[in-house]
Amino acid sequence: MELHDEVITLRPFKIEDAQEHLEGEDNEQVKWLSGGKSTLEGVQNWIEKNQKQWGENGHIYNFAIVDSNNKLVGMVEANSDYKNLEGLQEKDANISYGLYPFARSKGYATRAVNLITEFLKDKNFERAVIRVNPENENSLKLPLRCGFIEQGEVTTKSSERLKIFIKNL
Repeated sequence: MELHDEVITLRPFKIEDAQEHLEGEDNEQVKWLSGGKSTLEGVQNWIEKNQKQWGENGHIYNFAIVDSNNKLVGMVEANSDYKNLEGLQEKDANISYGLYPFARSKGYATRAVNLITEFLKDKNFERAVIRVNPENENSLKLPLRCGFIEQGEVTTKSSERLKIFIKNL
């Protein structure tokens, strides 16, 4: 499964991507996505878990983002586990994304979100959701660029406050 536009390709992660993905991690990703510094073993386990989700048609659709030179530049993911994600309902998918430092401010995340949104539409989801911590100023702009509409806020079980952006598919 690959999704393309003129600049990027989205494809499932491979175990061979683990080292490169780990090297792309920085404090921004740790702060907003993972919550802790990754290890090679942890990244490999994450990739294997996501491969299993693909194989079992699970809740998570995780893609590596690669540029036109086939260089890994980040990740984008859709998670449809609405029962465990605050602010979602049935037929929703939550989109999260992260780019490596060298790949930021080049439009890759916008392109990736637009591609995965089309993928979700083809999978018969009704809404795409992006949940963003209000302190993550850079990520607050992306949903609006992609046609999402801010719908308010939600507080997670771990007491994190998130802005909710919705796009009907």
